[in-house]
Amino acid sequence: MLVINPKRVNEEVEDKPYWYNYYAGYSHSFAKNIIDSSDLTESSIILDPWNGAGTTTLMSSVSGFRSVGIDLNPVMKVIAKAKQATTREAAHINSKLQTLSNVRLRKTKENDPLCFWFNTSGVLAIRKIEYWILGRARHNSMLDKVESLSIEQCLLYTALFNCVREYLKSFIPSNPTWIKKPKSDDDKIDLDWKSLKTRYTFLVAEMLKAFSTQTHIWPSDRASLLTASSVSMPLPDECIDLVLSSPPYCTRIDYGIATLPELAIMSDLSTSTIEDVRRSLMGTTTVSKGPISWDSSNFGNMCTQFLNDVREHSSKSSATYYYKNILKYFIDLNSSLAEIYRVMKPESSFVCVVQDSFYKDVHCDLPTILTEIALMSGMKFDQRHDFESKQNMANLNSKSRNYRKKSIAHESVLIFHK
Repeated sequence: MLVINPKRVNEEVEDKPYWYNYYAGYSHSFAKNIIDSSDLTESSIILDPWNGAGTTTLMSSVSGFRSVGIDLNPVMKVIAKAKQATTREAAHINSKLQTLSNVRLRKTKENDPLCFWFNTSGVLAIRKIEYWILGRARHNSMLDKVESLSIEQCLLYTALFNCVREYLKSFIPSNPTWIKKPKSDDDKIDLDWKSLKTRYTFLVAEMLKAFSTQTHIWPSDRASLLTASSVSMPLPDECIDLVLSSPPYCTRIDYGIATLPELAIMSDLSTSTIEDVRRSLMGTTTVSKGPISWDSSNFGNMCTQFLNDVREHSSKSSATYYYKNILKYFIDLNSSLAEIYRVMKPESSFVCVVQDSFYKDVHCDLPTILTEIALMSGMKFDQRHDFESKQNMANLNSKSRNYRKKSIAHESVLIFHK
């Protein structure tokens, strides 16, 4: 396999990565090099069990292969499906844009999660665009809505995500995974329909420019995108020829909060729905109060030692909240790797991108930990390629300087076979 630095720098393969600036994941160039240099046939299927914004599934389609993308966050399915758009959808969208000025929506609900940041007129303006995207259709839940969306509608939603994020810039701190809320109603964003419509139309047009740079023609069912968990994938045994993915890193990132604006847009106007998604995601910072049972024999020596070091750390809440949070992460990682092994065909490959990190001053060697767990699941280790990553979550956290001045993390590409 041809392995290059997975960092999202100097993209040369696609314009579509810029449709949504997802902070996590690897570059489209990296994914395409892995796919094209793998020993795949016309009937091969590629899997990404943590599909995120759809890098793997898009580059599989570009290279002519079927793929399955799995993610528990419904927002990620919308974005990944948008990237499956072809020249056919582009023509339809250009025509549909001509009707945006005709949309009519006179009121919105009081409990709308968008009220976190926008005043009443701003919420109504955003909901008018959503009303137009959906063609006035009504849905009982967020999942029902997401499952009903066409590729065309997903592209239009992605443009709305980007548009709303532009207005929320003042609420996004140096940590791109955290979204603040106004301290008072006076600090909420004042947004009018005309301004939003103009900016939104421009962003859709910018997205459609991607189709002018290369031919995008493939069947609409080339990628199968599922809202599901990596710990229990709805796939038969031994059906996958290549797994290419990057799990959430052990950095206590709240992936629900990271996509809170998008979840607010997609919600069924219920904050409890957003909280349910947040709690379900791997690496969530919300943990149950009860005890968590686990078998250390399934985790390997490196993982067990790291967990013990966290639990015995002298800092506040290390033995309680932080220990349980990290333990739950590794329980999910262990179950996910077992699932990946189950769905892999004999002789197939698993290519995984991970990064080491720190808990306070305790080093988390995630590449080695994941390798040990993968080997216990039955996989055979082949290669490891390390790349220095100066931009990492530890350096964004000013409080971490109490334990170390700066961290140079390493992003590792791990290759396994079944």
